[in-house]
Amino acid sequence: MNEDLRQYEDFLKTITVIYVEDDAETRAQLSQFLRRRVGALVTADSGSAGLEAFRTQPAQMVITDILMPGMDGLTMAQEIRKLDPNVPIIVTTAFEQTEYLVRSIDVGVDKYVTKPIVADKMLTALLQVARHLKAEDTVRRLSAMLQQSQKLECLGIVAVGMAHDFDIMTMSLERALACAEPCSELHMNLQLASNSCERAARMGRALLNLSKEPCAHDSRSSLVPLIRENLARELVGTDVVLECILDDSLPQVAFNWDQMNTVFAQLAANARNAMPSGGTLRVSGDRCAVNNNNPLPLTDGEYLHIRVNDTGVGIAAQDLPRIFDPYWSSNPMGSQNGTGLGLTLCYSIIKKHGGFIAAESQVGCGASFHVYLPVVV
Repeated sequence: MNEDLRQYEDFLKTITVIYVEDDAETRAQLSQFLRRRVGALVTADSGSAGLEAFRTQPAQMVITDILMPGMDGLTMAQEIRKLDPNVPIIVTTAFEQTEYLVRSIDVGVDKYVTKPIVADKMLTALLQVARHLKAEDTVRRLSAMLQQSQKLECLGIVAVGMAHDFDIMTMSLERALACAEPCSELHMNLQLASNSCERAARMGRALLNLSKEPCAHDSRSSLVPLIRENLARELVGTDVVLECILDDSLPQVAFNWDQMNTVFAQLAANARNAMPSGGTLRVSGDRCAVNNNNPLPLTDGEYLHIRVNDTGVGIAAQDLPRIFDPYWSSNPMGSQNGTGLGLTLCYSIIKKHGGFIAAESQVGCGASFHVYLPVVV
């Protein structure tokens, strides 16, 4: 199988499919075929059951027979279209069912596979739909990336006032501390407030600096030692096992040492916090090409690709697009839980290095962060 088709096969393994067929033997045979090729398969034996399955567990694709007792497949498809007008629908049908084929045009069925079902024809239909879904997914991701970039530009403006205001608050709190009785409750509360303001001012200045100019690269070398050091340091005293699969022959990149320390320390800390009872943090890397076959919001060329995978609690689907947003956090904010700006800083730093960072996750299945940095030519 060529590389173009392979990417669509891989994409199929990330989606949920609902398959509706009233004939038990046919359903069992095709279900076995589908389970090997899709991420999750939900089966139903009637149109009404298929519709209820879609209501309770929305899928990215629907495959349905047409002729079924009670609610037929096309009536079910019409109702599903009301819930999600864009979900692709494949129907399995026989040539003599011409009146149903006419109806299916009105419903907007995407693909037909004739009965008896031939595996190659079904796979072809699946890959064609997967290609369409992947293209839509790429457009959505690129749009989200543009929005993220615009948010960070606005954040730079906010950071100017934020750093200034917190500096003034810190000075005022220091004067109040000087007047408060040492070890008193008032003194301790003022000290906590002063520490919080100082952290917020420092974060504001960091965001401001990132929003101004591209970072100065003070190193042109391998990132491997820096990554190993940061991950190992952040996991000291935890039950998290570190699997560092980084070859010393990985390509070199140009980077700012302090800022890259911040990125990988933050990613390690996030992974540690996602695995309070222990788990595995696995980091690996390779060289990859960004081009039409691998679309990312980057200039075409060669990149170092670092993957940081944890076996933690994962990130909910509705939260995943927001994790790089300023002040967003899945944990309560505070002195022990951070400011909700850690991943925002990571995003800004990587972007200033001419790279890109993205995440993927499922609840209960851990999270994966992907860092791309241009290779030194």
